[in-house]
Amino acid sequence: MFSTIQAVLEDAQEKQLNDKPIENWLQKLNAATYEVDDILDEYKTKATRFLQSEYGRYHPKAIPFRHKVGKRMDQVMKILNAIAEERKNFHLQEKIIERQAATRETVSDAQKHSVLPTLGMGGLGKTTLSQMVFNDQRVTEHFYPKLWICVSDDFDEKRLIKAIVESIEGKSLSDMDLAPLQKKLQELLNGKRYLLVLDDVWNEDQQKWANLRAVLKVGASGAFVLTTTRLEKVGSIMGTLQPYELSNLCLQRIVGFCSYNVHLDTKKK
Repeated sequence: MFSTIQAVLEDAQEKQLNDKPIENWLQKLNAATYEVDDILDEYKTKATRFLQSEYGRYHPKAIPFRHKVGKRMDQVMKILNAIAEERKNFHLQEKIIERQAATRETVSDAQKHSVLPTLGMGGLGKTTLSQMVFNDQRVTEHFYPKLWICVSDDFDEKRLIKAIVESIEGKSLSDMDLAPLQKKLQELLNGKRYLLVLDDVWNEDQQKWANLRAVLKVGASGAFVLTTTRLEKVGSIMGTLQPYELSNLCLQRIVGFCSYNVHLDTKKK
């Protein structure tokens, strides 16, 4: 259902400033999205507690809880159906998101690490979203080491490798030539399922990225590079995965999520 709605989302976001009904429609979609998130979060939390109890999956409260979740899902699906139907009133244009070429997918499958660019204009919350991912407990348990490097417009291979090595070792390095720096980084990442965030990338020189990537490929299968950028070309150059385009709706959800949790925390205090 979300996939059906997503096709017209970009056009709706562009028109909402001058069209109040579309703005209201997006707000209803946003609220429904929160509800889905809440249901899934509650289900996962409860399911984990049931499995960790002495009863396991046969916990006596499991069946009533499933019934409760089922009713909530029925309700939210009715709302989503209505939202999806309502979109037809606005004559919004669908955007077809093409899959990457098969050749690129084949290359991607053969690589040990994936690169996901997060794409969007300044101020949309690319860094905020990446920080939420970076600090998530599940990510911490899955990746080691976790590395965060601020790139900006100085995509210098030597500087970046030095910064990554210093982040891993937790200390500053004296000045070194590029070759020994490359060797040192490969020794530190060899066989590791690392997570590397390259924040605020502006480099459009494909060769510079290829040089850095050649050093990073020593990681274990499942190693992951997450980048943030404002430039579509950068995402195309760096990514092995389809770039994640951050929208105004995504930013609203991030801000709303943070505000909601601050509100809960204040109430507890």
